[in-house]
Amino acid sequence: MKLSAVVMLVFTAASWWESVAQTPDSVRAVGPQTFIKTAAVQDTLRGAGLVMADSLSVVDTVMAADSVMSADTAATADSSDVNAPFAADSVHEGMLEMPAFSTAVDSIIEDFSSGRQMIYYYGDASVSYGDMKLTAEYMEYDVERQVVYAAGVADTAGVITGKPEMTQGGKTYSMDNVFYNFKTNKARIRNMTTQEEDGVLRGDNLNMMPDRSINISGGKYTVCDAEHPHFYLRMTKAKVETQPKQKTVFGPAYVVLADVPLYPLMLPFGFVPKTPDRASGLLFPNFGEEAARGLFFKDGGFYIVLGDYFDVALTGSLYSKGSWSANLSTRYKLRYKFNGTLDITYSNDQTGEKGSPDFFQTKNFSVKWSHSQDSKARPGTSFRASVNFSSPSNNQYNYNNINDALQNQVSSSISYSRTWSALSISVNGLHSQNSRDSSYAITLPNITLNVNRFYPFRRKNRVGPEKWYEQFALSYSTTLQNKINFKASEVRDPDFWDKMQTGMTHNFSIGLPTFTILKYLTLAPSISYGMNWYFSSQGRYYNPETDEVETTKTGLFEDFGASHNFSASASLSTRLYGMFNFRRGKLRAIRHMISPSLSVSYAPEMGTRLNGYRVYTYTDIHGETHTVEYNKWAGGLYSPPSAGKTASLGFQIGNNLEAKVLDRKDTTGTGMKKIKLIDNLNLSGNYNFLADSMKLSNINVNMTTNVLEKVSISAGMTLDPYAVDNQGRRYNRYNVTVMPGRLVRLTNANISLGFSLSGEGKGKGNDGSSAGGGNSGGGGGGVKMTGESPAYTRVYYHPVTGEFIPGGWIYYLNPEVPWSVSFNYSYNYSKTYQYSNNQLIVRNNHTQTLNVNGQVRITKALNINLTTGFDLTKLQLTTTQVSATYDLHCFQISFSWVPLGQWKQWSFRINAKAAALADLLSYRKGSSQWDN
Repeated sequence: MKLSAVVMLVFTAASWWESVAQTPDSVRAVGPQTFIKTAAVQDTLRGAGLVMADSLSVVDTVMAADSVMSADTAATADSSDVNAPFAADSVHEGMLEMPAFSTAVDSIIEDFSSGRQMIYYYGDASVSYGDMKLTAEYMEYDVERQVVYAAGVADTAGVITGKPEMTQGGKTYSMDNVFYNFKTNKARIRNMTTQEEDGVLRGDNLNMMPDRSINISGGKYTVCDAEHPHFYLRMTKAKVETQPKQKTVFGPAYVVLADVPLYPLMLPFGFVPKTPDRASGLLFPNFGEEAARGLFFKDGGFYIVLGDYFDVALTGSLYSKGSWSANLSTRYKLRYKFNGTLDITYSNDQTGEKGSPDFFQTKNFSVKWSHSQDSKARPGTSFRASVNFSSPSNNQYNYNNINDALQNQVSSSISYSRTWSALSISVNGLHSQNSRDSSYAITLPNITLNVNRFYPFRRKNRVGPEKWYEQFALSYSTTLQNKINFKASEVRDPDFWDKMQTGMTHNFSIGLPTFTILKYLTLAPSISYGMNWYFSSQGRYYNPETDEVETTKTGLFEDFGASHNFSASASLSTRLYGMFNFRRGKLRAIRHMISPSLSVSYAPEMGTRLNGYRVYTYTDIHGETHTVEYNKWAGGLYSPPSAGKTASLGFQIGNNLEAKVLDRKDTTGTGMKKIKLIDNLNLSGNYNFLADSMKLSNINVNMTTNVLEKVSISAGMTLDPYAVDNQGRRYNRYNVTVMPGRLVRLTNANISLGFSLSGEGKGKGNDGSSAGGGNSGGGGGGVKMTGESPAYTRVYYHPVTGEFIPGGWIYYLNPEVPWSVSFNYSYNYSKTYQYSNNQLIVRNNHTQTLNVNGQVRITKALNINLTTGFDLTKLQLTTTQVSATYDLHCFQISFSWVPLGQWKQWSFRINAKAAALADLLSYRKGSSQWDN
């Protein structure tokens, strides 16, 4: 009975499949409400019967001309070869021999009637077989042939949900429907999507082979992840290979942009390889035009990987009017050891045509090196480098942004340091340059030795309180420098190396005990001693031919000497507090803190012969005798101490003002919060008792505060207590005695204010999203449409009149956009005196500028930045830059514009956001200041 039932079942199933195969365009029910149209007669999963060894027969959608020939894996003699991982008769160890289905969420229907052996799964079904897993909303499984069919299900709105998703070999494939044969590991797929490198690969009709390769008819490759891509590469035929390395090979292909085929942009063939993290290859250049230097081919070249720790990029730029540049960029990195970059550029920059009046040519170079050592590589040792050395005009031609062009000063440093428990040493190479006057300063080497502060009288095993003498501390530091200052035009001068200066300085510091007097006064004495070493000197001699005293200098290391500097000081400080309380109102208290301090310092006479002071006596051509005082170490790397002794009293008064107010956020009504009124208001000066005249110094006043944590204020001024004579010179009379009522003279002042705002910019007016301004005569306002950008709204009513707009389709920007703006105001004042033609000219110099930086994100895609300034004295704009970026999902547009000034320029760029197509699909055009 059972045998007859099985025979009847087989016969019925075979007859049914044969009838289906003979139907030219059959429609087969795959679910209670879903009907899916199957393929034509030559379908690999519609064989003549169940007696075939392979359900994917010779009459396959993968034709004989394909790379997978008609002799399929199921018919080949070596189908049991272990190198064929998905052969029909091979099962890997640990893999399932039969597919394992999960329980469907909705229902499972078994149909074994009329010779069928079918199982239907409804609702989030999945099946696993080896390393393959397939999930879908609907599945049907042919038990006898071991073929599964998976598809999505249409809802009441006709939208297909629960489309199949296949995971195999670490890759995920999404598709509309799929037939998968568990015997042969072949599959036929419609509309599959998978991730390939930086892009997405889509195919209309696909066949997956046992070796996991995929044959595609009508494919798309794009880096746009939208459901309907904005652009793609249309491939007539393609094949995804996995052995020996994964790559996608395609035949004739062309670019489609916004559904418009661009047939001129056609490729006869190509491939998308599985690129490693670092691979050598070509660097695609930028193309464009400059009015001064002509058409350009910029930054094209080669990228070369040299091992696991080093790579090189060789690039160059060519201009049609003769300019060119070559660049070598390298990167190196050894994990847990060090990493760095090196960039060398040499360029021939010329503007205009040869022979024309505006022709100009110059050579430029640039060397940039950055190196950093990992702190764990050699504890206690550090080596770092930050080098930026270039010719004076390099940034005028070879800059990446406006900030590089505006930067006049750059510096470099190379440092090696070693630290021990008691001392440390560092060896440095320093460089600085000013492109405005072509001046350079190079220090090589700069060697510094520091002995850490130590306490010679401190007990190792202290018992009881610390003794006063145990607070004595000593420290020492010394620096040796070799420095040269020069202009770029002086490099080839014969006396260039005579500009070299060498010096050494020593500093000894003695820390004395700190004492507390009368509980509130702190006394802190200190002693310091310094010594400078010189390796060259200067002298004076009288030249009778010019009747002038001239200076002579010795060569480097032709003389040696030292100068000495000694000083002792003591400071006395305390703090005073005052509190003003209020019983009513939000203001409850104001606290005033005063920090006065007095300091006494003494330095003996330093204008001695020991410190290099000399007197030169000579008789001129008229027979008169003169004397000239000078210091033989003057003009060296370190200045000798000034002549004269000092005994001065310094004073300083610091003020801090805070308020306590009720906290509105406190629900109890008793909470308080502090508000800073004045962070610091400081007044300082000193009085030299041993000076022969004008013993009182200038009075300096400085203040900093932050009002409501929004406005930062910084101000300062200098007050001179002495008067000036009729020629504008200070002299030994207090200003109040010359000009009654004016205790001091204001010589300079400055103030700067900073203020910033940011927010979401929520507008309160009608933005067109609802009816307003009158009776609309209907209901409804703005409607958010599915698929539209959330930054826009489709409206049906005029935002002012309230008039109904048939069809809508009028867009208004969403007022809730993030934004930020900052203002910086700066004011400087100075007074100068000039005596000319028996007349004293007093100049009051004022400069004030206002700088503004703003940023607004109008939509989620559009961002605008503004940097500008206004000179309120000259009433003109300073350097202004407007930049914007627009995100087009898979493309990005960037624009920059400097409309005024020396660096007037503009640039525009549009490129694909994905790295795979960033160079292929890009356009850039720019104009620099040389174009004008």
